[in-house]
Amino acid sequence: MVRFGIERRAVLSLGANLGDRTATIDAAVRAIEAIDGIRVLERSSAWESPSWHPDGEGLSPDYVNIILMVGTSMEPIDLLDAMQAVEDALGRVRDARWGDRTIDIDIVSVGGIERASDRLVLPHPRAHERQFVLQPWLEIEPDAVLPGHGSVAELADYVDGDVWRLA
Repeated sequence: MVRFGIERRAVLSLGANLGDRTATIDAAVRAIEAIDGIRVLERSSAWESPSWHPDGEGLSPDYVNIILMVGTSMEPIDLLDAMQAVEDALGRVRDARWGDRTIDIDIVSVGGIERASDRLVLPHPRAHERQFVLQPWLEIEPDAVLPGHGSVAELADYVDGDVWRLA
């Protein structure tokens, strides 16, 4: 793996809507913690949100979501490969774009980097539209800024979407 040489903060969004959603997210966090070059800094509470499909909301089980703040010395593309390996190990099937998922790990941002390739766009191109990303992120970083979009708190004030913190 290629390393930055310095540690940068990365924001990861984890979600699951199949099986024991919370247990799967916990397993994903443990797997991420075990990766060389990644250190978990903060974890949000679990939040629940309705599933979304182009044909309408609520066609599948609700998602449980968290935000994980990590420090990483990995290049963003290597971080993506590592997160996809965690997804694969936890049974992620990639047969439908808006399909149900045992686990989904999105890289929201890495050290303020803005770039786009065929495999990875930073920051995540839809993070600014998703309450299930914004609300848990605000919980652990109230002054967060999404590169290219501004204050996460201000974005959360204007974005539609149901999300609620689980007890």
